[in-house]
Amino acid sequence: MERKYPTHYELIQVLNMLHKSVLDEFAQSRGIFITKAGIPELASELAKQFFDNEDLEVIRSKAYHRSSSHALSGFTVKTKNKEFNLKSVYQGIFDSGIYQKLEQKLTAPVLVEPEKQVYKASLTYRKIRPGRIEFLQDETTSFEFQMEPLGDGSWQVEVDSNRSTDIKALQDLFKEGISNDYDIEELEQDLLTDSNSIDFFDRLSKHGMSDEYRFSDIKHLTLKRGTNNSSEDNEEGEKEVSGDELVGISQAVLEGKNLRENMFVQKSVESGYRFNAMTYEFEHIKSTKTLQLKAEFKGRPKVFEISILGGSENSEITLTKIPMELSAKESRYLRSVFWNKAKEIYLDILKTPFTKAMSFGPDVDNQPVVVANDLAEEIVTVTEKPAKGRGKKSQK
Repeated sequence: MERKYPTHYELIQVLNMLHKSVLDEFAQSRGIFITKAGIPELASELAKQFFDNEDLEVIRSKAYHRSSSHALSGFTVKTKNKEFNLKSVYQGIFDSGIYQKLEQKLTAPVLVEPEKQVYKASLTYRKIRPGRIEFLQDETTSFEFQMEPLGDGSWQVEVDSNRSTDIKALQDLFKEGISNDYDIEELEQDLLTDSNSIDFFDRLSKHGMSDEYRFSDIKHLTLKRGTNNSSEDNEEGEKEVSGDELVGISQAVLEGKNLRENMFVQKSVESGYRFNAMTYEFEHIKSTKTLQLKAEFKGRPKVFEISILGGSENSEITLTKIPMELSAKESRYLRSVFWNKAKEIYLDILKTPFTKAMSFGPDVDNQPVVVANDLAEEIVTVTEKPAKGRGKKSQK
């Protein structure tokens, strides 16, 4: 695809997205030295310069990186074939080169945990983004993922994504190589009742984090009215919790109380709200480190993901809090631990009465399935099976 050179306006807008250190580097490489200049001044001056294709790709890449955040999510691929091997499926796709027709780039699977037979790979693909800045509409994004066998024909896939579309891109890729019927299971918000969503986030505060950390505070909470299919599933149905209500919720967690007993939470559920996102603060049990993690149901349908918003630790000199940078390896490890514990909590909640989810298999074919909601029990008869070679999302 031939790209047009960005307009002066587009360059200014995009350059304003970059870190000052990146702008300084670009300016100095062109002999431009502006003392005490802020980002707007540097961006305005640099926008007057001519950039070749390599420079433009760097600017575009830096802008995408600046506006994206790593969130870990995942899904499980299940088949009735106990010998099913997702790594072999991916290897077949990689060897065949079919992904090149999809304008994608893959890396070969690498064994990263021999004991568990966990493989890591990455996917790069193009995504057309709507927006008024044409320079940023054609985005090339990439992400890493890991595949782990769970036994009995099931594989867990963890996706360290930059965009909400990354998981779907990977699932679509797998469709090209899986020849038998299979299910894809995700942690979808729709299968939790409003009150169950409270239990889910409540239990995450107590049991979600690595054992090296303990809960210390709730920094942010978003409530949402309606479900994925509701007409109220928009920004007008969102409610940000702050002030005394947020303090009360944090205190209840610290005291080990059930959040459903909190008066504000009770009134919110009665008004049709459910927990949609929560930002937790955890402190390290042996050091001064603190981390803020955001647990959220995001996308359409809303699927659970976890991201690290930041961290801090005490300065040895001033004894004040200073920003703390985690290594990529540590960040992924902590998010993976949190997501896997969230999966255990989620599945445990679904086992409770009236929260049984729709699925497909020999035990449920043409059988009534009870689907929970806060008003009544709805009986649904499952008759449709996934078409051969195509996945059907389900949870159980």
